[in-house]
Amino acid sequence: MGDVLDIRSLRSVDRLLLFLLLLVLAVVAVFPFYWMVIGSLMAPADLFATVPKLWPPDPDLSTYRRIFEIVPLARYFANSLVVSVTTTVVAVIVASAAGYCFARLTFFGKGILFALILAALMVPSQSTIVPLFVMFANWNLLNSYAGIILPGVVSAFGVFMMTQFFRSLPPDMREAAIVDGASEYRIFARIYLPLARPAVATLSLFVFMGTWDQLLWPMIVAPNPDMRTLQVGLAFIRQQAPVQNQVMAAIVLSVIPVVIAFLLAQKQFIAGIAAGAVKE
Repeated sequence: MGDVLDIRSLRSVDRLLLFLLLLVLAVVAVFPFYWMVIGSLMAPADLFATVPKLWPPDPDLSTYRRIFEIVPLARYFANSLVVSVTTTVVAVIVASAAGYCFARLTFFGKGILFALILAALMVPSQSTIVPLFVMFANWNLLNSYAGIILPGVVSAFGVFMMTQFFRSLPPDMREAAIVDGASEYRIFARIYLPLARPAVATLSLFVFMGTWDQLLWPMIVAPNPDMRTLQVGLAFIRQQAPVQNQVMAAIVLSVIPVVIAFLLAQKQFIAGIAAGAVKE
């Protein structure tokens, strides 16, 4: 009996230590964002005080109103939303259709094409910037939404991810649908795509976050100030908003859409598992 109690005590201590370790890691991970939020509510004197303050003594929300007055943040937000939403929608559609083709259809060169897609995953995106810029300049796509969006609408990772997901689904569904006279498009749109909600939600989140946080390509292909996305605008924000709390306020605002996208994708992911589960 004593040995059983000792084992239980050890397990309780291990769980407590694990909980404390996870709590410390969570605080370390969240604290920079917390400091950014409270820093945006502080006066510059409080922000740079000798003894750091973990809570603003006199929270001031006027910083957020002021940042919209001195920086065209609304324009940057609009540009980023157009680019991110359009890229996400098109990239998910393309990746899902390509993934279905690779997973369920048979055609000439299928293995070679899929191998090329896997090889594209190993090519750094920075190495394609120069040829893309020259190509888009010849097509007169500089300083345009199309120029920013087009490189992101085909995702090698997305094609690979959707291919692997569709391969995990039972092939009997497609065979039964073909017997019933359904076309390939109807099989994909009405049967396979609804079952792929978890993968679609996950891929949508990855693409949206990657596009929203993109800096180098929009800065190069669209140097016009009116075409700046939010991340490009934040890179130049010191020229218009030299006060630190104003910069922090702009950064906090830039994070909000990503948090909202994560929450939406999380709900869709859970709903997709419940609605799209298949039992053989």
